[in-house]
Amino acid sequence: MGKRIMVVDDAMFMRKLLVDILSKAGYEIVAEASNGEEAFHKYKEFQPDLVTMDITMPEVSGIEGVKMITKDFPDA
Repeated sequence: MGKRIMVVDDAMFMRKLLVDILSKAGYEIVAEASNGEEAFHKYKEFQPDLVTMDITMPEVSGIEGVKMITKDFPDA
């Protein structure tokens, strides 16, 4: 079974590009998010093996999103 990945980026075209590349490489895309807060909630729901996280995003940055995830999921 391929690794389960969540792609986080505020730019939809970048998410699509990454999803296409990763899917063709055999990975399963379990979720997409457009900011750090949305990523946190989707991480709780899907618990992917890997998260690609943009740093500069509106509302909640990628850095803050990672902090939120690792606070509740230290092994992330």
